[in-house]
Amino acid sequence: MTKENGKLYIAYGSNLNLEQMRHRCPTAKVVGTASLEGWKMTFRGKGNGVATIEHSENDSVPVLIWRIMPRDEQALDTYEGAPSFYRKETIPVELDGETVQAMVYIMNDGHPLSSPSKGYYATILEGYLDAGFDPAILKRYADATKKEERIMTETIREQIMAIRDSGETNMLDAHMVQVIANREGYYELVCFIEDHRREYVHFIFTGEES
Repeated sequence: MTKENGKLYIAYGSNLNLEQMRHRCPTAKVVGTASLEGWKMTFRGKGNGVATIEHSENDSVPVLIWRIMPRDEQALDTYEGAPSFYRKETIPVELDGETVQAMVYIMNDGHPLSSPSKGYYATILEGYLDAGFDPAILKRYADATKKEERIMTETIREQIMAIRDSGETNMLDAHMVQVIANREGYYELVCFIEDHRREYVHFIFTGEES
């Protein structure tokens, strides 16, 4: 695809919403619908979560394919907080029987699971209806996030135990624990201590959630 023809962009969250995209990217055009096989949608972030996609072998995500121009992409970068919040990747997707390469925004690591606000969910739902997608798929992914969402996940527990067992620092030194967690790639633990320090200290003292 030539630069003059823009590039293909994969939307799976609120940018399925045609009205929203008309305002954000007025020169973007819908090319078609597709399904990302081997991916799932989830919601992450501090406070109310926003949509992202993650690899998941047995799942799929319905998507809308847009053709966007450079000005549209600049606007999307701003709205998506790229590259600090979301990163851009180019991935294959089957469109009208042909495998094409398209750009997609994927949230960077380290953001905890968090259910979406009612307003944000409604925006995506309208997009599902715009595209003719089954709204039960959106509900299933939102429900899965809510089910998994806990202040302290099993992954965070395991990360705490791994640092404790290493004997590298006093576990009550929350700052040093964060430094070690960041070094080891334990980004969920870094965020947990930042947002829930009282709960962290309580767990270290008692072994139980507050």
